[in-house]
Amino acid sequence: MPVSQQKFYMSGRDIRKHGQLNIQPDQKWTYRELEQIGFGGLSAMDSAISGAAVQGGLIQREMLQHVLPGLIRTATRVRVLDEITGVLNAGEWHDEEIILNVATPTGKAELYGDHTNVPLASYIQDQERRGIVRFEQGFQVGKLEEARQSAAGFESAAEKRNAAAESLEQGRERIGYYGFNAPETRVFGLLNEPNLPAYETASKKWKGGTFADITKDITDMFSRIEITSGGIIKDDINITLTLPLGYRSALNVANPVARGETVYQWVKENYPNMRFVFSPEFVGANGGADVAYMFADTVDDGSTATSATILQVVPVKYQLLGSQAQIKGYLEDATNATAGVFVTRPWAITRLTGI
Repeated sequence: MPVSQQKFYMSGRDIRKHGQLNIQPDQKWTYRELEQIGFGGLSAMDSAISGAAVQGGLIQREMLQHVLPGLIRTATRVRVLDEITGVLNAGEWHDEEIILNVATPTGKAELYGDHTNVPLASYIQDQERRGIVRFEQGFQVGKLEEARQSAAGFESAAEKRNAAAESLEQGRERIGYYGFNAPETRVFGLLNEPNLPAYETASKKWKGGTFADITKDITDMFSRIEITSGGIIKDDINITLTLPLGYRSALNVANPVARGETVYQWVKENYPNMRFVFSPEFVGANGGADVAYMFADTVDDGSTATSATILQVVPVKYQLLGSQAQIKGYLEDATNATAGVFVTRPWAITRLTGI
């Protein structure tokens, strides 16, 4: 089976920086360009008309002018999971699984001798496989409903289309955190990916904790990924610290020795490229205990596949299955697909529980 084709990748740091995509009506995006960021099937917005084209079964052209910009804005809204893991658009909606090739080099250099055997290097090959989960969400607009909503100042089709896109995105995000448990589908999330390292226990709880307690845990977390990486990870690289929602106050705990210095200021001084992300799913994630993740965003270790520590693979963010202009209204159906999360470098991530 061929390796899944990568179309587009944006890191969580970049997603946070650029925000949602806002397409203006005068911008000339092609369908191929939209496919690169996970939107497909938009060229089939209306089904073929059979029989006579009568007024009662058609949607006016003016109603479709803002379909694409509104849909893109909804489906590209910055979500916490995307801010943590980024999004890799790879594979196709109809694929059975996503495959990531893994090669581990082997070899041992020997002392040279004119008459000795040549020591040969090689590699151990492996493949990380993930299944694909597909969701479906549609909507229907009736003629009377459309007329009354329009009179009240609402565009019924656009509002329902945005609701469908939001529903699909929520399903994708939930898979990205918790995976999908099915016998024939190997899909994992950020909280249960099998390559994740075991949890370490916090020295003390951060809420109500002291400046020394919190900074000690942060220092210990960084030391672990620095040591397990063999020194590849340094304090000046891009690092993400993901905390449970509601822990922002812990970063404002003041240092009783250096007046005015907070935990946040201390982090920015000692780890200038560390960013914080707050996720509600990290509250009580480990048997009721709150958890924190620290990882290097990317690691340049010579890999040709990807430099990202965590990958969220999304073959399709939004794909239109089809639409039908009916006698009494309009029916539309859409789908998306996700392969969950890959942890590509377990040694570049550490987890803390009981904070």
